[in-house]
Amino acid sequence: MKVSVHYLFSRRDLIGSKTIAWGTGHLYPEFKKTPSHVAILVNNRWVHESTLDSGIRVMSYEKWLEINDEVAKVDSQVEWDYEQIKVLFRAIKDKKYDWSGIIYLGLWMVPSKLFRSKVPENNILGSPDRYFCSEVMGYMLNANYDMKAPVQILKELHGKD
Repeated sequence: MKVSVHYLFSRRDLIGSKTIAWGTGHLYPEFKKTPSHVAILVNNRWVHESTLDSGIRVMSYEKWLEINDEVAKVDSQVEWDYEQIKVLFRAIKDKKYDWSGIIYLGLWMVPSKLFRSKVPENNILGSPDRYFCSEVMGYMLNANYDMKAPVQILKELHGKD
């Protein structure tokens, strides 16, 4: 069965979300609101994401909108088969949050913001069995997003919308 897939970019009124948005806003200053989170929306109904407290989870879009401020919604421009998504998410369902990976990425965002230094491409502290939100997107798209903030992914995908 063919399904629609969108990439959701959001933020929340929490210290972690505000810190991520502040620390990465310079990477895409044209965007009015800097997202701190990225998730995948299937059939405008189910959100697949990784969060600090739950790791990988699936929830209804309606419930997700109650706790997130949607900043952008980008059409994948690719026809997805539901079986494909199911297999991908079944492989990572219930995996824990990649704390060491997100800390390493966060530490690189400070010099990137202050000194405009280049962020490495590979996350040497990332766990291959744990995920933060950008890594889930990378996993789904077969891309290396383990050193990308949500705003960088949005910038990359924005031209395709």
